[in-house]
Amino acid sequence: MKTGIFTMKRVLAFTIAVVASMTMLAGGTQPVMTAQNASAESQAIKNNKKKISSAKDKISELEQKQADLDKQINSTKDDISKEEENQKAIQEQIETVQETILTLEDSITDLETEIADLEEAIAKSEIKIKNKRTEIENGVVDFKHRLRAMYVAGNSSYTDILIGSTDFYDMLMKIELVKRVADHDNTMIDGLVELKGEYESQEAELEANKTELETNKTTLEEQKAYHTEQKKKLDDLYAKSQAVIDQLEEDKAAYEANKEQINKEQEDFETQLQKLYKEQEQIKKKEEEERKKKEEEERKQQQQQQNNNGNSSSSNANGNTSNSGQSSTNNGDYNYTDKSQFTWPVPGYYHISYGVGWRWGAYHKGIDIWSPGIRGAKICAAAEGTVILVSNTCTHDYGKNGSCGCGGGYGNYCIIDHGNGYWTLYGHSQYMSVTQGQHVNKGDVLGIVGSTGYSTGDHLHFEVRLNGVAQNPSNYV
Repeated sequence: MKTGIFTMKRVLAFTIAVVASMTMLAGGTQPVMTAQNASAESQAIKNNKKKISSAKDKISELEQKQADLDKQINSTKDDISKEEENQKAIQEQIETVQETILTLEDSITDLETEIADLEEAIAKSEIKIKNKRTEIENGVVDFKHRLRAMYVAGNSSYTDILIGSTDFYDMLMKIELVKRVADHDNTMIDGLVELKGEYESQEAELEANKTELETNKTTLEEQKAYHTEQKKKLDDLYAKSQAVIDQLEEDKAAYEANKEQINKEQEDFETQLQKLYKEQEQIKKKEEEERKKKEEEERKQQQQQQNNNGNSSSSNANGNTSNSGQSSTNNGDYNYTDKSQFTWPVPGYYHISYGVGWRWGAYHKGIDIWSPGIRGAKICAAAEGTVILVSNTCTHDYGKNGSCGCGGGYGNYCIIDHGNGYWTLYGHSQYMSVTQGQHVNKGDVLGIVGSTGYSTGDHLHFEVRLNGVAQNPSNYV
């Protein structure tokens, strides 16, 4: 009888333990993460990032191309012989900027899509994390309830449960039960904590990506605005360049209409210059012969005095009076650095509207210096020298489509001999303030800019000649 009662107690205890454990387990089911949706979302984000990365590479290439075109434009903008090349570079630059803007717009669209996808993924992750936290909290509540039930039953710990065993069989059963419960508790808690950590890590990563993409979006929008402004700038530059071409066409038509007169004036002027060059050479030759003759006479006199045991000595002082004229503006104030012995002839105005070269069947022998507001600017001597020719007879100081015939087309001008075969010519002045034979220093004021002679507008025509042959002034200033 006692054996049957003992057996019944063991069965009842086992049944109660199993029921208690099943009740506890029912509240702590281990979560299982389904990765299919997350994988699909992750792949979409990766594809978007790949497109954005490709767009960034393309934008970098286009920016480099723009930089190269900027250099080309800057190197050709002041050379009239390369005006067509400059125009093509500007047009190509405009197209490059347009392509850059379109690429930026596509990239911004992809970024906005990626940001939306990430925000959706973040929202889903937050819901999942919230659910998992709820599961963890429910598991903890169930675990507390179980501990409370054990406490009410008079067993406050696993040790009390084991000590309270009625016999060895009961102890073995309870040990097995305790082991299973403990394993389940550990697995449940570890799993929930691991999932919680994973989702919190994912959330942090997505938040960081979102912040980064928002920053990139702002940057790209700024770049888009910048390139839009750059396109406008290039459009303006194109319009200005086109205006120059239009002006060239007008000048060409005017030249064609006065071609015979202009060519004759230039030929006559060139003939006079060559004649002047020969005269100057003869003068220099004569001066050199006189200098040598004078030195020889002085030498003979000194020898004669020595032969006569003379103690007296003679000395001769011979020099030129230098008239430096007015003070000139310093090119250094405009960060201009001299290339050679010559300095820039119109300080503060450095744009070349026409360069050296063939134009409409005629050869332009100098550079035309023009900038807005140049009228009345000081014309300065490019180097020290002597004024050998001045013309101040032209009264036609205004822009014109034909030559007034003054000064061989140069209007009011002067020429300076710098020695060693170098001359400089300054044309189209309102008036020249120097006189023939005057010695000038580098930077001395010679006159002011005007539009006399064959001149369509205010500018300085500047030439450098070596032994009578016109050089390219851009190689000297």
